[in-house]
Amino acid sequence: MYLVHNLISVKHTKIVRFYQTIIFLLSLSIIIPVLAEHDEYKICRPFNEVAPPRPLSLLPISSAIQIKANDVTIQEKLGTSTFNGDVFLQRDNQILITPRATYNRNEDILNADQKFTYWDEDFVISGSSIRLQAKEQGIMSDLKYWLLNRRARGQAKKAVKESKDIIHLEQTRYTTCDSHNEIWYLSANTMTLDNLKEEGIATHATIHLLGVPIFYFPYLSFPTGKKRKSGFLAPNMGSSDETGTEFSIPYYLNLAPNYDATITPRIMSRRGLLMETELRYLTAKTKGQLEIEYLRNDSALGKDRSLLLFKHQGYINKNWLASFNINKVSDIRYFEELGTNLSVASITHLEQRGDLYYKGNGWLGVGRVQMFQTLSENPAARPYQRLPQLLFKTQLPEYNNQLNVGLNAELVRFDRDIKIVDAPIGNRLDLKSSFSWPKRTPGTFIIPKLSFRYTNYNLDNVKTGNSNPDRLLYTFSTDSGLFFERNLWGDSLIQTLEPRIFYRYTPNKDQTDIPVFDTARYDLSFSQLFRDNNFSGADRIDDSHQVSLGFTSRLLSNETGSEILQVSLGEAFYFKDRQVTLPKKLEETDSSSNVILELASQFTKNWRASSTFRFDPHNDNTEHTVIRMRYHSDSERILNLSYRMREQSIEQTDVSFYWRLDSRWRILGRWNYSLPDEKTLETFSGIEYSSCCWAIRGITRRYLNSTDGSGYLNGFFIQFQLKGLGNVGSKSGAFLEERIPGYYDNF
Repeated sequence: MYLVHNLISVKHTKIVRFYQTIIFLLSLSIIIPVLAEHDEYKICRPFNEVAPPRPLSLLPISSAIQIKANDVTIQEKLGTSTFNGDVFLQRDNQILITPRATYNRNEDILNADQKFTYWDEDFVISGSSIRLQAKEQGIMSDLKYWLLNRRARGQAKKAVKESKDIIHLEQTRYTTCDSHNEIWYLSANTMTLDNLKEEGIATHATIHLLGVPIFYFPYLSFPTGKKRKSGFLAPNMGSSDETGTEFSIPYYLNLAPNYDATITPRIMSRRGLLMETELRYLTAKTKGQLEIEYLRNDSALGKDRSLLLFKHQGYINKNWLASFNINKVSDIRYFEELGTNLSVASITHLEQRGDLYYKGNGWLGVGRVQMFQTLSENPAARPYQRLPQLLFKTQLPEYNNQLNVGLNAELVRFDRDIKIVDAPIGNRLDLKSSFSWPKRTPGTFIIPKLSFRYTNYNLDNVKTGNSNPDRLLYTFSTDSGLFFERNLWGDSLIQTLEPRIFYRYTPNKDQTDIPVFDTARYDLSFSQLFRDNNFSGADRIDDSHQVSLGFTSRLLSNETGSEILQVSLGEAFYFKDRQVTLPKKLEETDSSSNVILELASQFTKNWRASSTFRFDPHNDNTEHTVIRMRYHSDSERILNLSYRMREQSIEQTDVSFYWRLDSRWRILGRWNYSLPDEKTLETFSGIEYSSCCWAIRGITRRYLNSTDGSGYLNGFFIQFQLKGLGNVGSKSGAFLEERIPGYYDNF
């Protein structure tokens, strides 16, 4: 018998609405399931082989509910309608099958007291009985569910719908594994889900691995929507020579909509208990974070250890902006011994800085206080502190065919402990103005520029020489270039030729009485050939009279515009010797600079190479070489090869990779090797295994941990992923992304 029940379609709509609510809440809850991408389960058997197969649908008739049954009995006086035998209910793509269903119009109750199954596009649910009452209340018994989008399944002994937004579950269970190979599952005795508050509360929640309970929560509160909720996050585990075996579990505190905190107890077998606290805040005009770590009585050292980090940035009003960055640790080996995220600190200085910005109409003013904590026992490594520094600079746009004027000014006090480093300290005033008249066309540019720079010092702790040196110099330069292009090979490629010539003159002035507070020489590169000054900072202005010649040629695809090949070649020619140098450096008498050659090529779809060569024509040798090559066919096949050489300094090779062997296995690693020392600087290797519902990653690492090259540290880290639930173990994503170029962690 086939019926279309328009008269009771409103009441039967409750069936559909009730099931939708149940599955919506289940799919957002079950402790902390993480939404999974479809391709995460591409190695699994099709879920339609796990969930009950969907029956054939009827032809839809607008939005009406269609009911097919072997027979129907309508008792008008009693107000009941009873459907018997292969009851088939459909509305659009939603289908309900049950042997028997009864609706009582007077009490507004719908009963299906025998086994039922319900299908929607995103889920399937079945149970032994269902009872729907007025005010959107109801009860389901012995239910099972399959979440198709997550490839998850589960069950509950009983589900009680208290109201439109609140549901209570008893004896719940959740997993993404197949029934014949259930590696893990999560269970809870009771669970209350509040859709209005977007929160859930579970009691006696347990994560089981291979049938063995591994994590237990007697009481757990968690979010079921976009709202944040206080609670435990995924724990971390690992092992290293410095900390021993360690375990930590963060607890997240949702204090307010605009600020929160995370408290993490970290237990280390060799060190003890370290407490980590992070507080974050965000307002309409400000943002920042505060981190505090404290280890009472380090078991290995016998003393307390701590870390403080504070970052803040925010507008006071539309013109004023304040910024703070404060970092401090209790001892110089804190990061080396207690660093997290698989990173050994190569940090040499911790900055403590406060900035106050004022942004005017076309200009910017900055007030700064800057200090450093040096994580080195070498006194000479201690940088100067700026107490304070005042900066002013113009921020006017550059106009073509017009006189452009720029001005930078600085007043700063350089200070440090002269008992540790016996060197001058004092004040520096630096003023720099520039005047340029650029002219550009589509195929040419020429930029003549004249700049003046005045610097004055007021010094203390000067042993010999002038304690009030000053310097006034000018620099004239002209930067110019042409741009040519032509089509090649039937207009499929475009070749460019971009010659460039740069002239600069700065007269010589003796600067030996001027100390070096914050100045260093730029490393020579192709772009450095066209700079106004070869020194960073104001303590030196080089006395160069030179012409720099360079050209760049590119090979571009006419169809896509992508760059297939780029070649840049350049050299500077000097008309006189350069007498201005840094302390303890000799005058430069060569008539030309090193020759710079830079190459970059995307020579196939998956291969890209780049290289830089710095050739000394006066000694006929290459003093600097960098060669890099990368194969990157997709996110799971990456190979990096590089070679770096700097004469009398370093010569290293570096190999890193992340490679998918098949649908389940992946390998990864890095080997950084010093050729002159015949010594490995860092090596690590790892392996990943991914199954349908779980994955595991293990990494072993050995790295040089002493400045004299004599000491190594070893570590082993493991990360375990329960797909659809979360990660357990030591977080290694940031570590791998830093050391394997091109890698993006999605574990």
